[in-house]
Amino acid sequence: MVFEDYYDGYFNARRSLEDPYSKVSIPKEKYKKLMEIAEKYEILLRKFDHEKAKKTELHKQLENLKEDGRQLKDLEEKTEKYLNSLIRVQADFENYKKANYRENERYRLRVKEEMLKKLIRHYEDLHRALKVLDSLKKGESVKKGFKMIVENFEKFLEDEGVKPMHSEGEKFDPYKHEALLVEENENHPENIILEEIDKGYYLNNKVLKPAGVKISKSKL
Repeated sequence: MVFEDYYDGYFNARRSLEDPYSKVSIPKEKYKKLMEIAEKYEILLRKFDHEKAKKTELHKQLENLKEDGRQLKDLEEKTEKYLNSLIRVQADFENYKKANYRENERYRLRVKEEMLKKLIRHYEDLHRALKVLDSLKKGESVKKGFKMIVENFEKFLEDEGVKPMHSEGEKFDPYKHEALLVEENENHPENIILEEIDKGYYLNNKVLKPAGVKISKSKL
């Protein structure tokens, strides 16, 4: 034991200096007691060293956790920053898609309007040709076939949202009428449409082609 080695070494060294006839002795029970104390001390010392090492390890783990916590906080801040940036980019992209869709719709509508205006002119030519055929006495089968073509053309325009204006008797509106002639008339107030010279058309309640009209004018 540590205490016993120390005890024996100490007193063996002392013997060379002391009177060889002088002796130091302690009771056996007391020596046993001292040995028990030394043994307990060694046990406590080992426990202390173990706990100290454990404390050091726990302190190290705590520092690691603190560092992990700082890294986690930094990561959360970066994640929130990237998320906000992503939300802004996504919002910008959605706005771009909507703006692009609206622009494409406007372009498609303009193309459709121009195409329908051309088709209306062809339809009106066919309609005038039908009137000429109707004035003939012969060719009923040709008249019938031509009338069917005009009716199919008219049905096509209607399916596309094209509707004819019925302007006669209405008050002149420069947004949907074009004054081609002015006639003094005592039977109507001023600016009343007397005749629709050139047919007007709507496209889904929007003016596609203004009507060319003759309007009334009061006498001075």
